[in-house]
Amino acid sequence: MNKYNLFLKTSLLCLILATNTSYAAKDGDDDTTEYLPYNEKTVKEWSLIKDDKRHQIKTYSKQEDNRRFRSFKVEGVLNGSLEAAARCQFDIENIPNWYMNVTEAKLLKRVSDTEYYFYFFIKMPFGVPNRDVIIHAKVHPYSSKTGFLGIVYSAAPDFIPTKPGVIRMPAYETSIKLKPAGNNETEEHMEGYVDPGGSGLPVWLVNHIQRRTPYANMLGRKRAITKCITSDTPVQFKYKE
Repeated sequence: MNKYNLFLKTSLLCLILATNTSYAAKDGDDDTTEYLPYNEKTVKEWSLIKDDKRHQIKTYSKQEDNRRFRSFKVEGVLNGSLEAAARCQFDIENIPNWYMNVTEAKLLKRVSDTEYYFYFFIKMPFGVPNRDVIIHAKVHPYSSKTGFLGIVYSAAPDFIPTKPGVIRMPAYETSIKLKPAGNNETEEHMEGYVDPGGSGLPVWLVNHIQRRTPYANMLGRKRAITKCITSDTPVQFKYKE
């Protein structure tokens, strides 16, 4: 791809991202809370990006040393028990129903009841190469001592061969804490960093997308948990001691 064509594709993507909420998939709710600008005075501290009081979701961003893109943090309240929240997290094949632009997800290997590898595929718009990622998950079951269920995700890009024409994401580092909150609710706290890999996408554009994705995914999980509450299938991995 020559530089002119790359410029055209990037410009088109930027224009549609700025004007069309359909790209944001599950971010098209009726919430009107604005996405806030970065706090440049405290660039290396968490900067509030969105505070949706109606849906009880807050998202943050910061620029960390030795990282090309900004890290993100999201906090939300799920209207369901810890068991229901865990069932949603561990239901790999259901990820496309709440994760923005993910069209395929599957479990690759179950190492134990607290460790596994899984895969998902991200469909990119407007000729931008599609991405996929292999994730190694480690579960720290809930106990009365810690007070939360912890899940740590890290990229394992070499776990299976890459596919022609698909860019394997080199970094996907996130950690989740799920805490029972009473009234049959569960607090979710997630921090993470993602590198989409490849070349040609400017840093500011990736940061722009990652401003929206944590909010969209949290909103998606809040909707998905309604089915997880009514499900009678066992939770796939150990979620409590």
